[in-house]
Amino acid sequence: MRRITTILLIVCVLCFPLISSPECQQSVRPVIDLAFCLDTTSSMSGLIEQAKVKIWLIINAVAKVKPTPVLRIAFVVYRDNGDNYVTEVHDFTPDIEGMYSQLRGFQAQGGGDGPEHVNKALNDAVNKLSWTNQSLKFLFLVGDAPPHMDYSDGFHYRNATAQARSKGIIVNAIQCGSDQETARVWKEISNLAGGIYAAIDYASQSVPINSPYDLELAKLSDDITGTYVRYGGSGRVNQRAQMKNDAVALSDPSAAADRAEAKSGALYKNENWDLVDAIQGKSLKIQDISEESLPPEMRGLTVAQIEEYVQDKARFRSELKQQIQKLSEKRKSYLNEEATKLDAKDSFDREVLKALKKQGEEKGVCF
Repeated sequence: MRRITTILLIVCVLCFPLISSPECQQSVRPVIDLAFCLDTTSSMSGLIEQAKVKIWLIINAVAKVKPTPVLRIAFVVYRDNGDNYVTEVHDFTPDIEGMYSQLRGFQAQGGGDGPEHVNKALNDAVNKLSWTNQSLKFLFLVGDAPPHMDYSDGFHYRNATAQARSKGIIVNAIQCGSDQETARVWKEISNLAGGIYAAIDYASQSVPINSPYDLELAKLSDDITGTYVRYGGSGRVNQRAQMKNDAVALSDPSAAADRAEAKSGALYKNENWDLVDAIQGKSLKIQDISEESLPPEMRGLTVAQIEEYVQDKARFRSELKQQIQKLSEKRKSYLNEEATKLDAKDSFDREVLKALKKQGEEKGVCF
């Protein structure tokens, strides 16, 4: 659906370096805190399902920031009083795989009475997430219904946006549909919190573009998964989750290709359960690994044998990443050409690019 694709494009554009110049070079590795405040009532089901597919586009876009940033992603999902939850806060994490597992668990249910508890959702996003003091702070409010203004629980979007500004959080308000009251409030929220407002038409459609490289990239992604060496108590669970996430992505060739590119990038790390990442990241030394924490096929190996085993996996993974990156460049060229043939234009995109440059300059950071 076009509204889904456009929302994700807006997020990507606001959060990655489409603009570069000699004057626009950072020397300090930036920290990017990226949070989504997402309506999960029934009317948002299409967006939520597509977000599960398209999140890899966002990750790949942010990964292109130079120098490579520290990316942390968070979600605040919301519904309304009387639903099975009002808000759920999923705090920032640099664990991309774990974040994706969380996102896959979101389901659209409830709602039906029009307004939702947007006020509490914004409050929780601003005040309950662990925003980093020195980070670039982006919060995306995404929904199709206005806030309940008849509740007496003390929450109000104006208070939340004032607190956001005081913390340096840019709030971008993305409206699904054309409800006039939602538009009024979403515009006010973005104006108050230094962000942009965009409205996405429910009825508009788009045709996904697949490439002749997608299946090969998906195969390489599967090969990379085979280079992961689990360790510790959570190793088995996390490895299974990685394999499950691979399988889910395969339902959409384009998503599988985007996921492959993400797995070849600098942001995709699993030091908490993968020996290769842990040793390369120097968060673990081979001599400190207990035999019980190793997978069965590695138990009984000497320190030297474990080191050789891990190095072999690391070398193979590096080769696979290089292959993915080369294919991803070819795929990018192909997709750009196909988009041109389809005359895929969006006048709002140009406005978003202007907003990107403006927001970056205001923060002293070049994208």
